[in-house]
Amino acid sequence: MQFENKDETMKKLILTLAINLLLLSTNIAQIPPEAFPLTNSLSDLWRNGEIDKATESSLELYRLYPPMFIDRIHNTLAQQLEDDSQQFGLKYLEQLLSKENQEINEIIEPIYLWSKAIVAKEEQELTSIKQKLKKLQNDSSNYESKSERYSLLILMELDKKNATDNEYKAEIVNKNIRILKTYPNIIQNVTDRKESEKRAWHRYLIAYCYDYLYSNVSNKEEYLKKASDYCPDLNDRLNSNAYFYDAALLTGNPRQIRYRSKYQKYLVDNNRKSEALNLLSETTFVEPSNYNVNSLKKLYKTTENDEPFNIYWESYIHNKGKTVPQIKIQFEKEILDLTKKSGSWTYIDVWGTWCSPCRKELPELQSLYSENQQIENSKLKIYTFSFGSQNLSDFMTENNYTFPVSEIDKLTNDLFEVSGYPTKILISPNGNFIKIPFGVDWKTYLKNYTLM
Repeated sequence: MQFENKDETMKKLILTLAINLLLLSTNIAQIPPEAFPLTNSLSDLWRNGEIDKATESSLELYRLYPPMFIDRIHNTLAQQLEDDSQQFGLKYLEQLLSKENQEINEIIEPIYLWSKAIVAKEEQELTSIKQKLKKLQNDSSNYESKSERYSLLILMELDKKNATDNEYKAEIVNKNIRILKTYPNIIQNVTDRKESEKRAWHRYLIAYCYDYLYSNVSNKEEYLKKASDYCPDLNDRLNSNAYFYDAALLTGNPRQIRYRSKYQKYLVDNNRKSEALNLLSETTFVEPSNYNVNSLKKLYKTTENDEPFNIYWESYIHNKGKTVPQIKIQFEKEILDLTKKSGSWTYIDVWGTWCSPCRKELPELQSLYSENQQIENSKLKIYTFSFGSQNLSDFMTENNYTFPVSEIDKLTNDLFEVSGYPTKILISPNGNFIKIPFGVDWKTYLKNYTLM
């Protein structure tokens, strides 16, 4: 299992850290200030083998703010373990376990067993790990210990060392699937941010498990289909930080999650074009890259559909959205009336002067607005909502921004289910809205959703 080059990996980790910090921003006041230096120092302590200090810092960090400790264990230490030739990580985990803090031990036992599997060589050691792996799998998922992630990583280590067979693999992975499916929101969407993250994590791991069964146990179509069914949807993509590290550790490429594409190719190869079209439409909706849109257009032409592609695609996106709030928003020169169907695509960027990622994107937004203004009979209307801004009018004037902006209240914010900033909303001509994920090439998404 290899990551991409170190520079590329670091860029991705920085991006993910930025996302995490953005999502934490609404709760930042609840975090004790003393927790920050502790969490920032842990990585160097592990890397330098300062086991005693790392253990003391971890116990204090967990006392102050458990989520930071959990994040450091599963998203930082986990990445160091495979290249830990001096086994500092393993020694640290052993010492932390020896402190007999029951809550901490429950969190770190799965990663500890994985660290043991990485260094195990003797048959007796590997047999012991196989037995402990079965005991590790409880009857319900443990989001804090990430036990389902580590079950898979342990299984991969055992497989690399020829210490397992297909029957054992199937047993472990199927148990993983059963455990993950006990999470109640696997199918339905949720609006709460923390629950949305849990949903995204569970669904990604279920998809990975089914793909693992197809690739490593048996080439059954049902495994491909189920991997496709649970592949992160657009709502999960809005919370991709929840499974970024899982994908990085399990596949080495956290940005290439292609379970739908894999099944779609299978369908095309077996001349099942109608099913393939439905699947590729979903793939393109979740990730509307130029490649995916062009592939969808080509496949659409080979199917028996009478309506033009742009009508089909507009209808598909509309049906994926939620009904837009029936409100009117006052702007300086006009009113945005969402109680009526506009017949045009409406793009809304929700931002604030206090938000650094928002401010960074505003010049691009201004360019897009200016370009769109020059298009005669454009089918795209652009607006922005400001939330919690200071000196908004002066800010707009100083930066020569001319796009429409309206300061909204918390009620409007909540009606659009805004939980982070910036939030990008696209309303279909018939009045349903979707949100474009954070951290993607939003202009490409906008262009390809609207076929502008």
